[in-house]
Formats: sequence, structure tokens, C-alpha cells
Amino acid sequence: MGAKNGIVNGNILTIAGGMLSILSVFLPWYSASASAAGVTSSISVNGLGWKSGSGILLMLVSGKVDWDFQGIGVLALGIACIAVAVFLREKLQSLAMFACGILIIGGGVVNLQSIGKFSGEFLGATMESGVGYGLYVVVLAGAVAASGGLLTWRNLTTK
Repeated sequence: MGAKNGIVNGNILTIAGGMLSILSVFLPWYSASASAAGVTSSISVNGLGWKSGSGILLMLVSGKVDWDFQGIGVLALGIACIAVAVFLREKLQSLAMFACGILIIGGGVVNLQSIGKFSGEFLGATMESGVGYGLYVVVLAGAVAASGGLLTWRNLTTK
């Protein structure tokens, strides 16, 4: 009975990781703020490339954001995690859950490395930019999903 509980718990972990992954693309992946002459401007961009904020920074970022493709990938992998945990069975399921988790982590890490942190003064304006907390949620979601796959695999091999 312990192996069955472990498999169910692994599926629950993977479903939770998939749900976190889906949620993460709506959270800020990049944020920046600037102030000059008493005027403050800010911008926040989520995993799907949606921008929000105020002031001149929002106007300056009018093109597509580079990481929206990864955001769509993280969203698709989150949905895949849930589908794999619900529909697949046995060893194929555990391997697929683990792979989905690792790919989600990869999507987060690629973006964590590509977004530079800037802090300083430029032409009399003070600016700060960096990674938003949404990317850390991506990595956490991948770790939870991959853990579910490992837990399921372990319980399948100890039957």
C-alpha cells in the first residue's frame, strides 16, 4: 500500500508543480524603475511578454520582449505536467513528469541568466532593473514537478 500512496503523492506533486508553472507566467519576470527630476517610471513584464507600469519606461519598451517564447513554453510544460500526471501510467509517467520538471527549470534558468541586473545613474537618472519573482516561481515549479516524477519512479521500482 505504501507504493500506491507514493505514486499518488508523486502525481499530486507534479500536478502542483504544473499549476505553479502556469501561475508563474502571469507573475513578473522582469522589472525596472527609474527616476529623474522627481519623476518616477516603472515597468514590469511577465512571462507572456505583457507589460504594465507607468511613465517613460513603459513607452520605451514598445517592441516584443525576448523571453515571451520561453513563457509560452513554461505555460505549455505546466499543462503537460498536469496531463501526464492524470493520463499516463507506470514508468513512462514518472519519466515524463521528471522531464517536464527539468524542462521547466531550464526555462527559468535560461531567463535568470539572460536578464541582467542594472543599478546606477545614467544621464542624471537613477535606474534599477532585474529579475522579477516570477522566474523564481518557475524554478520552484519545475523542482516540485521533477520531485513528483522522482517520487513516482522510486515507488514503482520498489514494488
